[in-house]
Amino acid sequence: MYISHKSNVLQQFHETEWNCRRNTKGMAKPEYWEWLDSVTTVTGTAPDEVSTVDYSGETGYTIVECTDEDVYARLEQLSDYQSSSLETGTVYNIKWSDKKTKVTVNEVEIETHFTGDDSAKDARILAAEWVNIRTERDRLLAETDWMMLSDTGTVSTAWKNYRKALREIPSSQDSVKVFSDIDWPDKPSS
Repeated sequence: MYISHKSNVLQQFHETEWNCRRNTKGMAKPEYWEWLDSVTTVTGTAPDEVSTVDYSGETGYTIVECTDEDVYARLEQLSDYQSSSLETGTVYNIKWSDKKTKVTVNEVEIETHFTGDDSAKDARILAAEWVNIRTERDRLLAETDWMMLSDTGTVSTAWKNYRKALREIPSSQDSVKVFSDIDWPDKPSS
């Protein structure tokens, strides 16, 4: 199994090196083959020609082969440290180490190259919560946008304060970690 990592954070994995590299680069197959041709030098003549691929221009990630661990099984154990969406693809909050470390999984001690990154996982979950919070805040603001049009007359102070409180939620409640803990302002009755 081939693993690509950036600063020891898992990026991609695949059974073949070229697919691991292609997925890490975010390339479609035709684009990858074109790129590979551009970094390949052929010396000699047939039947003795030799193709040499120069990966020295690649920066930002490293590809390693993992032969001493069941990568699929270990990543399944670390499923809480993975997130997938159409916008971002799969995001791994999993660290790779060239040297195996001992961890406990289901009360059994194992040696592994992969460990979950709790800080990155928590940051990802918090960011997702705040996307939901902002979406709801924006929806509530949009419900009252029509009041702000000049031809609707004077807007009451209560409605202005309500809208202001909605706009200030990200700064006034920045310590909130989950959507359900947001203290939403009450809609004015008039």
